[in-house]
Amino acid sequence: MQETLSNNIQNKIILITGATSGIGYALSEIYLKNNWIVIGLGRDKNKIRKFFIDYPDSFYFYQIDLNNFQNANKIFEEIFSKFKNINTFILNAGIYIPENFQNFKFINAQETFNVNVLSIYLIIEKIKSFFELTHSHTIAIISSVAGYRGLPRSILYGPSKSALINLAEALKIDLPKVNIKLINPGFVETPATSINKFKMPFLISAKKAAKIIFSKIYQNGFEISFPFPFNILIKFGRILPYRLYFKITKRISNKDEK
Repeated sequence: MQETLSNNIQNKIILITGATSGIGYALSEIYLKNNWIVIGLGRDKNKIRKFFIDYPDSFYFYQIDLNNFQNANKIFEEIFSKFKNINTFILNAGIYIPENFQNFKFINAQETFNVNVLSIYLIIEKIKSFFELTHSHTIAIISSVAGYRGLPRSILYGPSKSALINLAEALKIDLPKVNIKLINPGFVETPATSINKFKMPFLISAKKAAKIIFSKIYQNGFEISFPFPFNILIKFGRILPYRLYFKITKRISNKDEK
């Protein structure tokens, strides 16, 4: 199934941000195994040395800090000038700082929105400048079910992911011929979520998340949301009246604090 989907793509060149860990790393591995050329971006080159050894002719890496817009701008211009046939862009990089009103800091809010939101706009602007987007192009934005509605300890992360959901929806309207995908995972086992001190319901591995994404990214439809049934439960929260929603989330928050 996965190999067939890949063979339907003419160029088989993909750019993945946040490729050095978590979902980005797992996606890079899947695409490489399916004979794609992968352009990976991330902060720590040491984490992906295995790809240089196993796939010396099909893996390219660019070290980048997406919080540094001036440098990031130069790097994307360099990449897009060199690789003119990229057909899939998976915008996956993000940071997770679990803060609430009592302990949040503006500097953390600034970094969260720089990396999770504004860097996406920078990349999209560069894509617009270098590529004439058609039905053969895929732009996938990895958000989170945390963006569906306000959640405990998510005063920074949740709003940034909510912005990405809105952005993907707007892109889908503006670019009806392009395969725009919104990807909303639930709890995935990554270095970011390892700092959580509470039990994460329906937690899945990054490898499993990547397999789900790869199996659906070139199929019809707009949103890829998982795992079931956690995503359904969180989506249901979007239609609840505020009074009931706040009552439920308060109970969950108090339970986690015990």
